Amino acid sequence: MVDKNRIKNIVDDAFSSKIKVVTEESAKDILVEYGIRVPEHALVSDSSEVPIKARQVGFPLVAKIVSSQILHKTDVKGVKTDIKSEEEASEVFMEMYNRLKNQYDVKGVLLEKMVPPGIELIVGLQNDPQFGPVIMFGLGGINTEIFKDVAFRVLPITRQDAREMIESLKGKQILKGFRGADPINIEMLSDALVAMGNLGTDLAPYYESVDFNPVIAYPNDYCVVDAKIILNENPNPKTISNAQPDSSYIENFFNAKSVALIGASPESGKIGNSVLESLTKHDYKGKVFPVNAKGYPEIMGIPAYRSLEDIDAPIDVVVVTVDLKFVPEILNTCGRKKIHSMVIISGGGKELGGERAAIEEQIRKLSNELKVRIIGPNCIGMFNGENRLDCAFQGHKRMVRPQKGNVAFLSQSGTVGIAFMETSDSFGMSKMVSYGNRSDVDEADMIWYLSDDPQTSVIGLYVEGLGDGRKFMNTAKSVIKNRKKPIVMFKNGRSLRGAKQAASHTGSLGGSHAVVNGALDQSGIISVDSYEELTGSLKALTWQPMHKGNRVAMVTNGAGPVIAAIDQFENLGLQLAELSDQTKKSMREHYPPTYIIGNPCDVTGSATADDYAFAIQTFMDDPNVDIIMPWFVFQDDPLEESIVDVLAKYKRQNKKPILVGAMGGPFTEGISKRIEERNVPVYNSVQTWVTAAGALAKWSKVSADNPKSLN
Repeated sequence: MVDKNRIKNIVDDAFSSKIKVVTEESAKDILVEYGIRVPEHALVSDSSEVPIKARQVGFPLVAKIVSSQILHKTDVKGVKTDIKSEEEASEVFMEMYNRLKNQYDVKGVLLEKMVPPGIELIVGLQNDPQFGPVIMFGLGGINTEIFKDVAFRVLPITRQDAREMIESLKGKQILKGFRGADPINIEMLSDALVAMGNLGTDLAPYYESVDFNPVIAYPNDYCVVDAKIILNENPNPKTISNAQPDSSYIENFFNAKSVALIGASPESGKIGNSVLESLTKHDYKGKVFPVNAKGYPEIMGIPAYRSLEDIDAPIDVVVVTVDLKFVPEILNTCGRKKIHSMVIISGGGKELGGERAAIEEQIRKLSNELKVRIIGPNCIGMFNGENRLDCAFQGHKRMVRPQKGNVAFLSQSGTVGIAFMETSDSFGMSKMVSYGNRSDVDEADMIWYLSDDPQTSVIGLYVEGLGDGRKFMNTAKSVIKNRKKPIVMFKNGRSLRGAKQAASHTGSLGGSHAVVNGALDQSGIISVDSYEELTGSLKALTWQPMHKGNRVAMVTNGAGPVIAAIDQFENLGLQLAELSDQTKKSMREHYPPTYIIGNPCDVTGSATADDYAFAIQTFMDDPNVDIIMPWFVFQDDPLEESIVDVLAKYKRQNKKPILVGAMGGPFTEGISKRIEERNVPVYNSVQTWVTAAGALAKWSKVSADNPKSLN
């Protein structure tokens, strides 16, 4: 049982000092409370204590200066190792203590039992601005400093989280008995990480960063050799967000029967003109009320209004294209008229700073007070593939609106949002939201709404920065676990943190992208590294059946791209399937001796559509195969165009996912289009092709995991 009163007293003492640091002997006392193993140690502040304490600790030992003013002991020659006698310990104490006590506020010298060599690890804790307390784990020494071989997770963590951190390290084989060495007990190490995570969760309001470095691991033991706890200037009780997703009134945005457009304009080229054209001249069937303060009697043949107040009819959604300075007044009108949903397309808010940021903050507060949900500002709004509600200001001659489908897409960037609307025309869209500055409705609110949306089965996101990362992560976990809807995310903005956090190992090794990646893995979100990988993964998830596993079988009439793909398998959690004896026997009996039997199966440039059909059918029947990845050189004359019908047949069976790869010019593009018309995805780059397979494999693993592993 952790003595939290004792820990609080230790922390309070540290807060009372000018330099907010928990000194090492106190830090180790805290670790012991959490069952975390540390060397035998004793703090001595008087020379008379040294012989007794040295005998109690045992030899050989190390002596370390203890002062809240000394963060790096080696810089002041405040560490002495391999002390083998009481006399030597006394000499070291006198020299070190007397030399440093006049320069620093010295508490004493820590005598600590030296630990034998083992595998050096590092564990760190820090408070991330998006997620709150997080834990970092990695191999120490050069693996940390040079290769940055570390993994992050958001606290608290489970044993499963800890195991996944260990498995994610590039150097994990070192822990598993590399070159004849005894392996480290992974369950023991996982329990240690959970205990350190519990400490990090409980003390989160107090610390800025915590370093356990090094941690020495042995086959069935470990020891935290050094511990450094740097505190915040003041405790922050709000470090761990308890915010819950709020989907209230979001339904109005997508299923509005009436829309008021503030800033509707008769002038071509104006945003208000383009939005009005999108709402009134195409497929949306709801009522639209143009509003313009100039008092036009009608715009585009539709009766217009001078103000929102003048409209007597019920309004479900207000779309705003006028300057943000007018929005507070419009919000007050919404409050009086019981209108609960607003889209603010206009920009020029917090991104400009100063008084413009103050206006946006006023809008945020009014939104909360009046219970008016806001998408935006600085966005292109939303689109509904079902009822064609569309408030984008990109004209229909310039931008395609996608067909109805079951992929929903959320984008912080309007540019990426409109690009995806066109890209998704091949596989279809249920909903799209461009949310811009996120003054109210955020990513968590939207995915929570989409979790219950019957038109949506797959969710994609483009994100540049998360607001409340913990709220988003917890919501995503729930959507994935309880609604079984895959979430694919491309997170941009991958710079390292600033200089302040670089003062600790954990901060300098973190960086927003490293922490976000850990949080996404922990949540079960499928993370990708480019827009092409995002769209390719979503296409695979919406068109192909899920099969439980990551074992891939490949067939090709051109081996080069397949070899390049296999090089990426380990990074993406894929493996080449070990074909059954029956599969190999069937192939040997069926194919000519010039074909290379195995996985991949190379049917050479002589391959016909029937050759591919036999391989795909054989893979379908092989219980060792989960995903089928044919690569085609469509330019080869022996390959007939009937391959389109072959692939369509297997798609209709919907037994196992098939992902097609092909590169080429007009003929290849034409064949690829015909295949995709049968809902079989085709990829014209190796990276996108193999990433899509990785997305299927990860979703298979996440959805099949015990629900407790997602907690």
